[in-house]
Amino acid sequence: MAINFLNTVDLNSIQIENIVPENANAGTIGAGVLGQMYFDTAQDTMMQYVADSDGAGNPGYIEIGTTSGVETFSNTNVGSTYVDFSVVNASAIGDVNIGFADLNAVDGTSTAADRFLTKANKWATIPFGDITAVLPGTYINITNSTGPEPTINHDLTTRTDTTSTVSPGYGATFTTIDTVTTNTTGHITALNVKTVTLAADTIYTLPVTALAGNQARVSLTPSVGAVTSTVDFIGTAGRIAITSQDQNNGSVTIDFPTNVEIAGTLDTAGKIAVAGTALSTFAGQVQIVGATAGNTNNAVTLGQLNTAVAGIGVFQGGYNVATNTPALTGGSNVALDQGDFFVVTTGGTFYTVTLEIGDFIFAAADIAASSSPAVSEYTIVRADANLAGLSADEPSAVRGVAGFDSAYFTADAGWISLNRQTNANGAKQALNDTAPSERTFLNGLTTFEINLADTSLFGANALAENVTVEVTQNVSPYQTVYADVTRSGSAAISIIFSGNVAVDVYRVLLTHI
Repeated sequence: MAINFLNTVDLNSIQIENIVPENANAGTIGAGVLGQMYFDTAQDTMMQYVADSDGAGNPGYIEIGTTSGVETFSNTNVGSTYVDFSVVNASAIGDVNIGFADLNAVDGTSTAADRFLTKANKWATIPFGDITAVLPGTYINITNSTGPEPTINHDLTTRTDTTSTVSPGYGATFTTIDTVTTNTTGHITALNVKTVTLAADTIYTLPVTALAGNQARVSLTPSVGAVTSTVDFIGTAGRIAITSQDQNNGSVTIDFPTNVEIAGTLDTAGKIAVAGTALSTFAGQVQIVGATAGNTNNAVTLGQLNTAVAGIGVFQGGYNVATNTPALTGGSNVALDQGDFFVVTTGGTFYTVTLEIGDFIFAAADIAASSSPAVSEYTIVRADANLAGLSADEPSAVRGVAGFDSAYFTADAGWISLNRQTNANGAKQALNDTAPSERTFLNGLTTFEINLADTSLFGANALAENVTVEVTQNVSPYQTVYADVTRSGSAAISIIFSGNVAVDVYRVLLTHI
């Protein structure tokens, strides 16, 4: 990580050995200042920031050294077929004047063999000769065909259209245009007329017929010919009953039988009301998805019942930790339901935890008999867990009752720690324009003056000559930076930066010795 020097570094004519310029490239170096240099890793050369990098007055980075630009420039008319230069240079250096270039063509008369340069940068010849007339063709007429400006028109086409109407009945005929023939110019040359005969009139009926086996049929029957199509209504014994009125334009009735059987699941968005008083029988289980808590007449689900009684523990009596009586640990433990609990009557070590009289042990889950339960299957509640103890270095220590001064100690979950000691001779101060800091900007320098006699720092007798200063960033990563620090013979200390530095960008760490 680089060290930030915020002011000019004066080495007092002492040389720097083994110096390496900053390695960067144009995409990472950022904005520069006049004279700034870096080694461009992309171009493999040194670059410098100048006020005019492009000859148009725009600042930027250019390569350092004589090979960064054109060293010599030459232009002559030797071998120039079409262009001559007004100024000829032979290995010119410095500010070079090339004058202007002009075509060296001469007046003359073009011939059919001459070539001309096209816009597509190709040499081409122009055909010679004159058009003497533009002649009419098929369906084309021309006015002033010999020029100088012929007008070309398409011959006019005229036709007379006729209309007719017809309302044919069943079995009648009428004519229509079937195909149209045109020539290559788009003109119609022939029409094909087709005679269309309509089908004879047909009347359909829908007679209803009862079928055996709880079925009925509707038949689409034409006035001439056999039945065209049928639709059968098929009932299911015990579920759907089918009855019919057998005639043309009859009816089919679909209804439940007297005794209804439902093979699958009956879902209803409303309610099921049983009007009869006879005993209803359910061969399987009855599931009640939800029961209203406020209605005491509603049945409850097994899940609601289990939830209501889950975790309701029963006091199982006292527990002697020293003798494991009754047996809560080991392979001969007693069976417990979740929530069952004991009160410690004789202290001792329960697994690795030291318990004392009055502590509680709860079964955190159902525990089977002779299952060698783990300590995680129990929940331990200390009767005095919210009181002070001895030391965090003794996690198994029995906690007692004590009081501590909050000015010197910190309590955390019953453990007492001595407060972190602070340095009475140290202070931290943001560089801003609020007492005890004062900011001024003059002659390109920003000065923050700290009044060390302010009561928030070291008091009235503090002397600047006895205070050490470290300047850091005011935000993470709080990097140490370097600025000019001057001390008066009294309580004033000044931190000076080059340029216009805003408030609260930096801060100082002060130590009074």
